[in-house]
Amino acid sequence: MKKTLILLSFLIVHSVLFSQTVENELEAYIQNFQYQKALEYISDKEPSAYLQFQEAMCHKALGNYLKSIDILQRLSTDNPENVRVKSELANCFAITGRRQAGIDCYDDLIRLDSTNLYYKIQKAELLFQQTKYEKALCLFKEIYGRNNSPNTLTQIAQCFEKMNQADSAMVYFKAAWDINPSDSYSAASLVNLCLKAGRSLEALAHSTAYLEKDSTDQQMNLLNALTYYVMDDYEEAISRFKKCYEAGDSSLIVNRSLGISYYSLRENYEAEIFLDKAFRQDTTNNNVLYCLAVSSNELADHKKAIPLFRKLLDRTIPSDLTLYLYYKGLASAYDKGSLFEDAVEAYKKALIYTGTNQKMTINFAIGQLYENQVKDNSNALIYYRNYRKDLNEYLDGLIRKNETDENIDDTKKRLKYLDEHIKELTKAMSVN
Repeated sequence: MKKTLILLSFLIVHSVLFSQTVENELEAYIQNFQYQKALEYISDKEPSAYLQFQEAMCHKALGNYLKSIDILQRLSTDNPENVRVKSELANCFAITGRRQAGIDCYDDLIRLDSTNLYYKIQKAELLFQQTKYEKALCLFKEIYGRNNSPNTLTQIAQCFEKMNQADSAMVYFKAAWDINPSDSYSAASLVNLCLKAGRSLEALAHSTAYLEKDSTDQQMNLLNALTYYVMDDYEEAISRFKKCYEAGDSSLIVNRSLGISYYSLRENYEAEIFLDKAFRQDTTNNNVLYCLAVSSNELADHKKAIPLFRKLLDRTIPSDLTLYLYYKGLASAYDKGSLFEDAVEAYKKALIYTGTNQKMTINFAIGQLYENQVKDNSNALIYYRNYRKDLNEYLDGLIRKNETDENIDDTKKRLKYLDEHIKELTKAMSVN
């Protein structure tokens, strides 16, 4: 009996020592970021919950989230109250964009530990990513009531901003910045919202106050320059934008703002330099194109200015076909809305931009409106006769092109019917 007890004790101690050896060796691989070696090591061992969890963590570290999720889901099913497994599963869901699955996990975790702020913060952030801003806002407010964190104030402000409640967003961005004076994100967001709301003086005050403490912040320097630009203080704007440019910011907004500022001060040489840079970065901006064309022209660079002005005209003056389609569409809408006189006027404008075949269609449409809707036979006859002229020209074209007899005969029938209708309409008018 004594020998049996000794043997059993030996086996237990050996098993514990073996388990510790496995854990120590595996931990060494993981601590040294040798995740592939850790996975190879695990594959040679008997499966256990501990090893499976470490396997999932290694797959996660290597970016194989689907494999990690598969393992963690099995572990969570076997042990639903294991918060470490559930937390890692929620995180994997969030990383792979499966936000609702992540939220469901955090709901389970909150049920297990309702006082855990971490779970609530993660859930609120996922709700924000889902664009469920009102729900995220409620949860962030609850969180702030317990942690008093300036970061949570910023998150509350972001919710208000996304909900288009700019005034409330500004209040919370300002509160976050007051608590943490080095919070450049909240300060910049506050200035940006002030600019969008047209509150330039506030934007100037806030950006200036921040730069007094940190004059090197690139984003705030840009926002400060934009504030002067919005206020039409182009000389000061140039000074501020040049500081950004010299610090390495050659972005579109800097080049464009510098170019237009110089243009506004009629400093055409400098304007052309920066407007040219801005136009190369964004060839779609007609304002930049116009200012560049004018600056080049003022500098007697006509070879450059002429194609720029031509490009501007091509962009801003619609083609005849486009205007025809617009007016025709407008006329059709008026007609369907029983605004018949307005429809006639719109069709008349469409006539200005029509080709030969299009003119034929529009003249007939106007004649129909005058006769049937406006009850003005005199004007109806004018447009029916115009239509008849167009139809004759169309017939001559068919004959010259040796079109099929079917097309020619169909056009002749239309002319015959039109002539008869014009005679009837003329006769009816003479009787009246």
